[in-house]
Amino acid sequence: GLHTGQFVYCGSKAQLAVGNVMPLGKMPEGTVISMVEEKASDRGRLARASGCNCMIVGHSDDGKKSRIRLPSGSRKTVPSTCRAVI
Repeated sequence: GLHTGQFVYCGSKAQLAVGNVMPLGKMPEGTVISMVEEKASDRGRLARASGCNCMIVGHSDDGKKSRIRLPSGSRKTVPSTCRAVI
């Protein structure tokens, strides 16, 4: 988790570290994420509750879509430009 004084970075050039916000397309498969956007720039719609998380299952070949596994176990395809908190 996060701790006091930790720097949190947002953007496509952020490192893959807990607390940072990145587009789904820049994260590897198997990354555990939360606060995922359903559409680009909608400020997070999925996996927002305490203890909830999603996992990136895969990316499309063209890199425009990413597939995530929701807390319910179902899988959803969202644009790779959508952001999420690691």
